[in-house]
Amino acid sequence: MFSYKCNCRCAHCLYACGPEWQGSMDVADAARIFEGLLETSEQLRGFHLAGGEPFLDFDRLLRIQRLANEFRIPIEYVETNAGWCLDDESTREKLEQLRDAGLQCVLVSCSPFHAERVPLDRVTTAIKVGYDVFGPNGVIVWVPEFYRELSQIRTEGTISLSEYVESVGESSAKYTIRSGYSLITGGRLGYGLGHLYEHRPAERCRGDHCGAELLESGHAHFDPYGNLIPAFCSGISLGDSRDLAALFAEFDLDRLPLVKILAEGGPHALYEFAVERYGYPPLEEGYVGKCHLCVDVRRWIKRHTDEFPELAPDAFYDNLSK
Repeated sequence: MFSYKCNCRCAHCLYACGPEWQGSMDVADAARIFEGLLETSEQLRGFHLAGGEPFLDFDRLLRIQRLANEFRIPIEYVETNAGWCLDDESTREKLEQLRDAGLQCVLVSCSPFHAERVPLDRVTTAIKVGYDVFGPNGVIVWVPEFYRELSQIRTEGTISLSEYVESVGESSAKYTIRSGYSLITGGRLGYGLGHLYEHRPAERCRGDHCGAELLESGHAHFDPYGNLIPAFCSGISLGDSRDLAALFAEFDLDRLPLVKILAEGGPHALYEFAVERYGYPPLEEGYVGKCHLCVDVRRWIKRHTDEFPELAPDAFYDNLSK
């Protein structure tokens, strides 16, 4: 995760990204992460550069891509919402520099959430120029169905979520949004898109343990503040990703009590802990999934104490909803 800073502030954002965030990953920190990966991993695959919006700090993005190439870290693609793609010429210039630095593909995000802030013609520019620069396998559109549906509304200017829902119909919109974008119910989703989901009480999450996601997943994120985020568990840090060898060698679950509760008992166990220790009030309307329950409980705990280092970065909890 190159940065949490983004030109968008999408209602679905798992990482609570937006314009309020500051800073990008330090190049020296990226080097330490790459070194740690090579030192601790037998097989490296499936890497991508993401955000936030990485192209907001293009010079640094280019330097980190070059660095990854030097370390032979296989970057599959860089993600972008295309908000910066104002014309063919400037778009081509940046993509060609990344291609020459070893990048082979660009993933262009396209959804009803992004469309509220990024005109579709910029997405079209990114796709068209991306194919020219990287070739027929060099562009991933995420998600093609959304691109088709949004194109039928209009290609210039932004499109509100309500306008999209009206265009395709509420039932179709709910189905496509929930199933078509691989959404996770953590981050802002429960707050910003909860009206598209069925709500259930916290008790319905009893028994949903998170050990696999937190401790056994082969998927992880490295954020610009040095946090190792397991799987898609945004707002949770297992330790300092800038020294992976030490993190793995010295890892002790007892030092991360909230992670231990989640791994062994799941979000409902964390909910019970927060009710007893911090007087957490359950949401009257319920929750749209176990990740929504987890993030809302963690946000409440974060408001009441700073004793848990695994709740990081701080700004994630500040930017969940405003």
